Amino acid sequence: MHMWVSGKNPSSNCLRVLPVIILYDNSGVSARRTRFELNFQPPPIFRSHQPSARMKFPHLLLLLLFAIPAQAQDTVIRAGTIIHPQDGSVSIDQKITVTNGRITAIEDWSGSMDDSVTDLSDRFVMTGLFDAHSHMALVVDKRYDGGNYYVTGLLNPTAYRAVQGVANARNMLESGFTVIRDIGNNGNYADVAIKKGIDEGFIPGPHMETSGRIIAPFGAQFHLQPEKPGLGNPEYFFADGVVEIMKAVRENLHFGATFIKLVIDDQRYIYSVEEIRTAVREAELAGTYVSAHCWTEQGARNAIAAGVRSIEHGPNMPDEVLQMAKDAGVFLVGTEFTTAGLAWADPTADISAFEAEHLQFVDRLRRAYALDLKIVYGSDAVFFDAEKGRAYESFDVLHSWREAGVSNADQLKAMTSTAADLMGMSDERGALAVGLRADIIAMPANPLDDTNALYNIDYVMKDGTVYRHPGSH
Repeated sequence: MHMWVSGKNPSSNCLRVLPVIILYDNSGVSARRTRFELNFQPPPIFRSHQPSARMKFPHLLLLLLFAIPAQAQDTVIRAGTIIHPQDGSVSIDQKITVTNGRITAIEDWSGSMDDSVTDLSDRFVMTGLFDAHSHMALVVDKRYDGGNYYVTGLLNPTAYRAVQGVANARNMLESGFTVIRDIGNNGNYADVAIKKGIDEGFIPGPHMETSGRIIAPFGAQFHLQPEKPGLGNPEYFFADGVVEIMKAVRENLHFGATFIKLVIDDQRYIYSVEEIRTAVREAELAGTYVSAHCWTEQGARNAIAAGVRSIEHGPNMPDEVLQMAKDAGVFLVGTEFTTAGLAWADPTADISAFEAEHLQFVDRLRRAYALDLKIVYGSDAVFFDAEKGRAYESFDVLHSWREAGVSNADQLKAMTSTAADLMGMSDERGALAVGLRADIIAMPANPLDDTNALYNIDYVMKDGTVYRHPGSH
């Protein structure tokens, strides 16, 4: 038989085999393919095939002649200062060992420095960052769309938006964001395609959680005309009533969404508690959750009562509703825009309206922080900036957090461990700890003193692979 070798995750224990081995059965006539795990990365297209369930004994003997036990390769990092955002503590002069994409040891530095050691002894080292409200495949560019994302969706097909998303995802990763939650406005599942490309090794990018098409009452966030009511598709999945919502959730999950996003209240009519609860129930049956875009007080009340996991935006939440969210264990991903961020699309507009909206977000964040609500960092960055890239706009929200009085340590916590809790991945990511995925970033200055230090991240590792190191940019 003819055997075309392929492989699974190169980080698993495996055998090293020659790329092609020709084996024949006893008759020397019939042939079939068989695959075995490799310790090198094959082209991703071959990774979806499953190994043959049976092999005749002579064939196994011949294969073993070519097999050599694989040796796990360790990466050793000397870290000058490790920051632990979950509690704000630091560890000085540490040795981090990474094996097969995971952290296998963190201990006081010992030994000698040589070329095999990654020297970050003059750097501040921490786990990778999270942006819990991102839009990789939404690029609002006022040169073409006048700064209106409704027009953006009409002009750009999903395939082109996926290309834009690939560039944005790479920029986010190389800037220190090792996890992002992509929360819709991706046309016809561009987010799912980008995630698949990253997961299968075709393109570099953060680990992505994806919502697929945003589910919303008719009209969603747009104002449509009766002659062309379908212009909101595929940007949104219009669903009204429990039956349509159930179908919309299931279709999203079928096509690759890892969580569900609802727009609750961008029209005069809003989703009821019963409608939202239907989405929550369907998502939970599939092992995931619902995030709820809420702009009004009543929308937030309905979403919290229905059991959503997170409120997105929530600028009009009074203290009573913030306390409801805290009591229910709901996370707030507040996307606290700066005035400059709001004016990005139209810098010639009257700045006073943008300033008022910015101050509204800052006030709500200040009150949520005082109540000790679980707050998570999310940027809602969507604008085009060829010079600075998507991550620069994402970091812009930090100015609002400082203005609201959130400490530097708590800003880092909201960008790491609390975000990991929201996404249900604290056992995999969100901290530097033995057994977790090796998502590691480093920078010359201390972000505990000033989170502007994050603009100068110059070392990025995700899942044990280095994507940026000092001097590479």
